[in-house]
Amino acid sequence: MDSKLDRSVSYMPKWLVAAAVVCVALRIGDVVLSRIQPSSGKAKSNDGIAWTQIPSREQLVAEAKRVAATPTKPVQELSPQSQKQLHELLAEAKGGGKLLLLEFYADWSDPCKKMESTSMSNTQVAALVDDRFMPVRINDTQKQFGVNARFVADLQKRYRVFAFPTLIIVGEDESPIASLIGNCSSLTTYRFLSRALARGEHFSSLSQML
Repeated sequence: MDSKLDRSVSYMPKWLVAAAVVCVALRIGDVVLSRIQPSSGKAKSNDGIAWTQIPSREQLVAEAKRVAATPTKPVQELSPQSQKQLHELLAEAKGGGKLLLLEFYADWSDPCKKMESTSMSNTQVAALVDDRFMPVRINDTQKQFGVNARFVADLQKRYRVFAFPTLIIVGEDESPIASLIGNCSSLTTYRFLSRALARGEHFSSLSQML
């Protein structure tokens, strides 16, 4: 009986043996893969469910950039005195063929001091501002003196300034063309200014056509 069994095994076709080995290998691979934590946009819960996050972090960042780059009409009414002063600044900037650049600044703010000594002192940034912009610093004094000048308070409300420093480039219609919040690198600041110039020229061309 044993000799017959040995003989049957020895004569088993080689292809059948190979197929059995492949099946075992595939099964082992499935087990290993099933233990690997999914990544790239998926989060695994305690129950082992791999959830796809909507929106993803990348989508959130892209949306934040889109919103920041979209100009919005001002909604806060200025006092008559502040309105007159803003009109005068815009007229002066336009008369010089430049865009009005507002820097909302605070003497007590470390980020403001840091950006002033780095990005705003960069040779290329300074040259671009001097050539194409009329820079106006809006200095917040609320922390030191408990009060801001009316023009400062009005502009902060108009352009929804909540952090220092904040750079806002104002179009001819008083709406913000672009804004940059916080202490940013020289490269980021230069790109911000360059892109704002392109957008400002685009809006100016459209207004002339209408």
